[in-house]
Amino acid sequence: MSCMNRSLAFLGFLAAAALASATMRPSLLSSVSVETSYSSEETVARGATDLGELSITHFGVSFSRRHVLSESGSLTYGLAYTAHELDATGPLPLPGTLAELSLNLGWQHRLSPQWSVAVFARPGFYGDFEELDADSLNVPLLALTNYAVSPDLVWSFGLNVNAFSDNPVLPVVGVRWQFAPGWTFNVGFPRSGFTWQVTDQLALRAGVGFQGGSFRITENLGVPAPGIARLANTYVDYREVRAGLGLDYALGDRLSLALDAGAVTDRKFDYFDRGYRLDSDTGFYGALALKASF
Repeated sequence: MSCMNRSLAFLGFLAAAALASATMRPSLLSSVSVETSYSSEETVARGATDLGELSITHFGVSFSRRHVLSESGSLTYGLAYTAHELDATGPLPLPGTLAELSLNLGWQHRLSPQWSVAVFARPGFYGDFEELDADSLNVPLLALTNYAVSPDLVWSFGLNVNAFSDNPVLPVVGVRWQFAPGWTFNVGFPRSGFTWQVTDQLALRAGVGFQGGSFRITENLGVPAPGIARLANTYVDYREVRAGLGLDYALGDRLSLALDAGAVTDRKFDYFDRGYRLDSDTGFYGALALKASF
């Protein structure tokens, strides 16, 4: 396998892992955050056939709290709501909204100065929100083991479980490496890349990020193509791969602002159990987030 093919395969693995883990927030502190983003209107096709245009507006709000159990352990709990509003033109068999309403539960425990473990679960509703019933309930689960080679280098290994995904069980690998004063390299989800802590207030970022998730479709979207079963009571994997630049700015001791912009390099909607997938042209995105900690 060539170096290029190995790189593409690695990025594909990260994309799949990030999609399955898109609703996990393993680094939550006691905080309230609000975020929004916009992905440009681009052509959507099935194979060589153009079907329409699509732009996506994302909105999310979450509350989280951390409770310290001991010097070596803590619990995390909270609530989250995210929505992807799909603004489509043309005969695109897509719902108007893909959304999540969930609890955020986590447990972290340090076994030794080098080893720690963590488990995160997000029980909730994941779907088009046309109907909120038991079939839209899901419990994505992330289990991690962390190994600190040194204070500057930490590896993470684990499993992600998501019953609504085409890949219900995935191994995950991550690393956080502070390779120079003020510089950090991170491979993980939902972002991977470089961070430069310019000042105590300002950090600059460059890398790859992921947006999306796995959702149940309850609305009958019809028969999208000959030989394809109707798109109702099924699941869709939505994935958007983003490459860009960002900054984090501390507005005060407890309030921070994040800005991001760049290119959407890949966008897919995969009705995997119907054998029907939609792909979008590349485009651009912009994102804004505010986080208040307490």
